[in-house]
Amino acid sequence: MLKRGFIGCLIASLLIAGSALPTGTASAASSAIKISINGLYANTDVAPYITKGTTMVPLQVAQQIPGSSVQWNNASKTVTLTRDGKTITLVAGQKTAKVGNKEVKLEAASTLKQGRVMVPLRFIAESTGAYVLWNPKQRIVFVAKSSEEEELKEQFASSSLSEARSAALKFPMVSSLKALDITPSEVGGNQGYYFPEGKADQFFLTGGNSISYYEVVGNHSEKKWTATFDSVKASSGLFFLPLKITNQDGELPKITSRVVFFEFMGHVGEAKYGFVEPNGEVKTLGTKEMNLNQFFDIPEEGKS
Repeated sequence: MLKRGFIGCLIASLLIAGSALPTGTASAASSAIKISINGLYANTDVAPYITKGTTMVPLQVAQQIPGSSVQWNNASKTVTLTRDGKTITLVAGQKTAKVGNKEVKLEAASTLKQGRVMVPLRFIAESTGAYVLWNPKQRIVFVAKSSEEEELKEQFASSSLSEARSAALKFPMVSSLKALDITPSEVGGNQGYYFPEGKADQFFLTGGNSISYYEVVGNHSEKKWTATFDSVKASSGLFFLPLKITNQDGELPKITSRVVFFEFMGHVGEAKYGFVEPNGEVKTLGTKEMNLNQFFDIPEEGKS
C-alpha cells in the first residue's frame, strides 16, 4: 500500500531517543565534567578534573569499566589492572606505568585527592580495550566497552539483517555533538528507526522533535548528526523527513537509496514497517509483533 503523510504523523508521536545521551542530567553550560560509561553517568564523591590534557577520575569510576579487574594496594600505593592475563601497574605520584614488563610514560600521574585515588581515565579505559571520546561541547567523557562485546560483534556480523540491526542498537553510543533543545513525546509513545536498505551499520533514531544519525564503528555507535525540527513542511535534506530543521549539529548524511522504517509502538508491542522511496513516497507493508530494538527481517527488502 502506498500513502503519503505517514512521516509527519509518525514523528509527532515518537518517544525521544534521538538524543541518545546517557541516563542522568548533563548541562552543556556547566563546567562539571561528566563520565559516561556505556550510556550511564558514573557517580562519584570527588569530581573528575583535567590536568595536562588528561581527565583524572576516582578509581571507583575506572572499576566500572567491563573487561578487567582494577585493584588498589594502599601499602604500596599501587593501582593494578589485570586484563586477558596482562598486568598493568601505576604507582601514585609516578608518571610512568608498567604494561607487563614494559614501562610507558603517562601524561599525568595517579594521585590521592580528598582520600580518593585519582587515575588517568583514558589510559585505564584504553588498557581495558574500551573506546574513549571527549565531547568538549557537553564536557562529557564517553567510555564504550560493553560487557557483551564479543557476543555483539558476532551478532553484528550475522548474515541476517534483523540480527545485525538489533546488535547495532545494543552497542554503546557516543557523541561529540552539542546537546539540542529537545521536546520529548509522552512516555509510552512510539520509537522510529530508519535504515538505508540493506544496511545495519547506519541508522536514524527519531523521537519527539528530534532525529539523529549513527554509524557503527568498532565496538560502539557514534552519533554523526543530530537535529530538531517543527511540523512545517519543508526540505530537511533527507527525503524521508519532509519537515523544517530548526537546529542541527554534525554533518548531514547523504542517503540516496530507499530506507527501511520500523515504527515501534511500545504500548502494544508491535511495529509498523515498510519503505520510504527516494521520492518521499511511503510504502507501509504491515504490522508485526516486535520488542524494543529487536528487529525482524523484511522479505521485500532488496527486491526494489
